[in-house]
Amino acid sequence: MKSRLTRGFVAAALVLLLSGTPGSVALAADGYKLIGTEELKAWMKSTAPPTLIYSLSQVEFEEQRIPGSICIPMELMAASTDLPTSKIQPLVFYCKGPG
Repeated sequence: MKSRLTRGFVAAALVLLLSGTPGSVALAADGYKLIGTEELKAWMKSTAPPTLIYSLSQVEFEEQRIPGSICIPMELMAASTDLPTSKIQPLVFYCKGPG
């Protein structure tokens, strides 16, 4: 069975890297970088992996997710206490992809 990352459900266009303040979310704004599946796989194997955040519902998270990720639905992001407090901890937000 292929890993969830290699099945491509993490679409490059929807994976965002936040390298600044973890309390704000924006699409492709300054401080954000789009990454692809292969880059994410390599990063997850590194000595300093990012925190993975699934941005859809808990129900969808239970159906299919990247192991080790956390679920914070987009509508709850601003009030969430699950985001890392470190300003240097990289965050990767993902969902199922387009369609």
